[in-house]
Amino acid sequence: MSNIYFRIVKLNKKGWVLLFIKPLKIPCHILKTMALDRRIPVSHPHKEFITQRASNLYSGYKGEKALEYYLNFLPEDQFFIFHYLRLPDKYGHFQMDFLILSMYFHLIIEVKNFYDNISFDEFGQSFRIKAEEVQVFNNPVEQVSLQHNRFVDWNRCNDFPAVPVEKVVIYSRDDIYLRNLTNNKLITDLVMHRDKLLPKIQLFMGKHKTLRLTEKQLMEMSYKLLEQHTPEKFLLIDQLGITADQLVKGVECPECGNIPMKWSVGQWECFYCGKVSKTAHRLALADYALLNQKYINNRQAREFLQVNSVHSMRRLFHREKFSHVGVSSGRKYELSVEKLLDE
Repeated sequence: MSNIYFRIVKLNKKGWVLLFIKPLKIPCHILKTMALDRRIPVSHPHKEFITQRASNLYSGYKGEKALEYYLNFLPEDQFFIFHYLRLPDKYGHFQMDFLILSMYFHLIIEVKNFYDNISFDEFGQSFRIKAEEVQVFNNPVEQVSLQHNRFVDWNRCNDFPAVPVEKVVIYSRDDIYLRNLTNNKLITDLVMHRDKLLPKIQLFMGKHKTLRLTEKQLMEMSYKLLEQHTPEKFLLIDQLGITADQLVKGVECPECGNIPMKWSVGQWECFYCGKVSKTAHRLALADYALLNQKYINNRQAREFLQVNSVHSMRRLFHREKFSHVGVSSGRKYELSVEKLLDE
């Protein structure tokens, strides 16, 4: 287990209080899909599919991100919060957007981020009508119920005491209209906007008063969850048969999105809109790390960034203060995706 998952909230009489044990962080497979979308040419036969896939994945993450504000109001000495847990079981793997643990009950949250009104009909379907076309989606109640059953089994198989497990479906946008066409009580109880989450958790707290786990057992479960978490693999390149030579090289303009920019006198210049930037290469290097490998040498960087000068590339690396291994022509620089995308 890596300690980077733990966010320290404050020190109280009991010791360190941990609220977000696995805090919100955009999963790597989403970052890689977005990088592939930036690097696949418009003419590629799979471009439209990749763009839609990247958009859907990032939209889902933004919906989950929108819940962070509300979760910060939970009592920090009572709940452990996990974002994006993907756990193994006898059927393969199952993934939960959020899992909240306490010594009294647990809660699974399935998050949906849609931009149109959503209706639930008598057949249990969720759908929206867009441009007079009916679009049907997987029923999120059935989805979170399956996650519930698999997590209960996971809990039992790992020899933890039985604890009540609650579940909800949260629509992260406040401006969509949710319609329960048949007044299905299950939908009324489980499906809600994000501003209803905290009152719902208060109801669960009032409902579950019996202590089910000790603090030690709660920590043991947290360690086990992190230990078994298995991030989703990025298989899109192999599935679509995409080769490295098909990817677009060069630095993307942060203003107009065109590639490539030209490196000149210590900065990047866009041929198309005239934008200049001293840091536009960081996104390109992040793309390289996501789609190739995290180490890069001078020649590889020049080829990918479309820079001609060995010395210019060396000065750029020196300015960025990247960690490196090796010396002289064998030197390789370590590309930290998190650092490159944060700056």
